[in-house]
Amino acid sequence: MALSVRYYLFPEGSDPLRLSQRLVEGLTHGKDPMPQYADTRQRVMGVVVQNEDGKPTHLDRTYGTMWTFNEDGEIREGLQEAVFEAMNSVAVQSPSDTVVSIRPQLSKKRFAEKFRWEPSAADINRVIQDLWPKQKADRLKEAKGVSQRKPALTFEAKHTLDKISAGFWEISHAIEALKEPSLRGFAFEARKRASEDLEHRHLYNALAEAAVDRLELLKRQKTGKGIWYAVLEVIMTRPEGFSETTQVYHERCDGRDAAVVATRKLLVRHAELFNDYTDLEASVMTDLEWEVMAYLD
Repeated sequence: MALSVRYYLFPEGSDPLRLSQRLVEGLTHGKDPMPQYADTRQRVMGVVVQNEDGKPTHLDRTYGTMWTFNEDGEIREGLQEAVFEAMNSVAVQSPSDTVVSIRPQLSKKRFAEKFRWEPSAADINRVIQDLWPKQKADRLKEAKGVSQRKPALTFEAKHTLDKISAGFWEISHAIEALKEPSLRGFAFEARKRASEDLEHRHLYNALAEAAVDRLELLKRQKTGKGIWYAVLEVIMTRPEGFSETTQVYHERCDGRDAAVVATRKLLVRHAELFNDYTDLEASVMTDLEWEVMAYLD
């Protein structure tokens, strides 16, 4: 039998709410916030069930976790913090170590206190009623995010989009290779062609916008003016051997020089995070670059 996980939100002082898989995915990927829970910590129960023909047949186990919602009702930062704390609670001992550190045990206790809770029998029974309702009142209400339900992506639509976008990197690479005078001429000519070739005007206008964005980036990098960001990435090496960014600290600054100073302060402030399996990577960038960073998707 296949296993799946259902999620339930347990707001303080009100009935539990069922979380759809679409909403959970939207929350974890930063696409669908829940502003009604902004700046709060909420109890969430994970329910692992066995399924047959897409329907739950048996309750396998449950667990309680805490979700931290930021001021916008998003949970990604809280999840990243939980992952970091979880990794810190894992003992990594070198063969040459002769003294066993108590830090992992303390971190594990702190992690449990901050990110775990124990569902009661009543909580579990309420979820069971929702999974296998005997009457209409047994069904729990579904929690709502803010994003609209997306239309179905058909095979033909996905295939066409993949085929068209496969060459995007070549376009970006070609535009990035142009110097400023060439970029200005490129943008002007693309707009001119958009007004003449109406059938492809949207494509020409997109090329012009890409060139204008590149010009603005080169200008910012040359002058150091405008909005810049101080960025500190926490990069953790997993036991499996791969590395990933688990947390990103940043500060919005007025100009590159201010961003450099702020980055140094971030390094000092978070220096204790560095250890034998956690690296700190500092950088400064314009707001144009910051907006397209992968961890903001």
